[in-house]
Amino acid sequence: MKKTIFSFVLFISSLILAGTPKFPKNIIIMIGDGMGVSQVSVSVLTNPNSSFKRFPVTGFSITCSADKLKTDSAAGGTALACGESTNNGSLGVDKSGKPIQSILDLAKQKKLSTGIVVTSEIINATPAAFLGHTTNRHESELLAQQFTESETDIVIGGGKKYFVPDSLGGKRIDNQNLLAKLVRSGYEIISSYEELVKSNAQKYYALLEPSDLKAANQRSYSLSELTQKALAGLSKNENGFVMMIEGSQIDHGGHENLPDVLISEMNDFEKAVKTALEFAEADKNTLVLVTADHETGGAAITGGNLDGGNMKIDFASKSHTAAMVGVFAFGPSCEMFSGVNENYKIGRKLLMLLNAQHFSNSGE
Repeated sequence: MKKTIFSFVLFISSLILAGTPKFPKNIIIMIGDGMGVSQVSVSVLTNPNSSFKRFPVTGFSITCSADKLKTDSAAGGTALACGESTNNGSLGVDKSGKPIQSILDLAKQKKLSTGIVVTSEIINATPAAFLGHTTNRHESELLAQQFTESETDIVIGGGKKYFVPDSLGGKRIDNQNLLAKLVRSGYEIISSYEELVKSNAQKYYALLEPSDLKAANQRSYSLSELTQKALAGLSKNENGFVMMIEGSQIDHGGHENLPDVLISEMNDFEKAVKTALEFAEADKNTLVLVTADHETGGAAITGGNLDGGNMKIDFASKSHTAAMVGVFAFGPSCEMFSGVNENYKIGRKLLMLLNAQHFSNSGE
């Protein structure tokens, strides 16, 4: 604890010495699951107006976990969410298995609004790292329970089956109906994109599929549209908000070695990045940080037309790799994320910025 307090004071002091600091009121964390530098290159080379070109600050993240050179999404997500390096398979806990605070936990403590928008099951490893606490990433029923206890304002994604018993088409063997509990706590439960568009609720779970959302090229709505809807609700809190957005199925293209999937999922994610940047540019108090939990597939662009057409992508693996991933930052304090950083240091800086904003607003 003393070490953490000392680090925070040192952090504040260094920013003050560097000039009048401006801390973000809002933080948008965007994670491309499995999105390495080659995957970002796909976006840039196929789209001359790619939003990845608009970031004033770029860097790299070293993605190793506490116990493996090659991380999984659980440890990779926890590093970004909690600012701690942990073992593969662990979510929201340190190396010893002790629960640790995520940036969404801290945001709720400071009375900010919080949200998660993903294209996977919401209890999948990366989003679960922001709200779950377990040494076993596969404890789906426990993670769903922890989500409902988190008081997160807006949750959009798939995975409805983990919230209801089998009698209602779900997979909960304890027969709990967590969606009914959420309703009793003031949440609206939304089951389709059409319902989501019409909803004016400030607190809701939009569980649009029993499992993952459909692939980007198979659904009628985009991650960008889901992001816009969440931003409209979260931005009403005068204290600010923190949200995590994941392009979850970029990872699928890497695991399955499918170039077309990789390209379409990157296009979907890039449009969401554009939406976040446009919000931040207008708002001027929002930090947008885009990175990845790890690279998947060892993707390499080996041919194609100069305009990006007929792109040929080869793969070295059907698993994750230990390759560094890109970091892209825009907004107040974005300069903190340049250079080469371990993944957990990126998460730690995000937590410190949230603490610094609260510290400066408190008048202390």
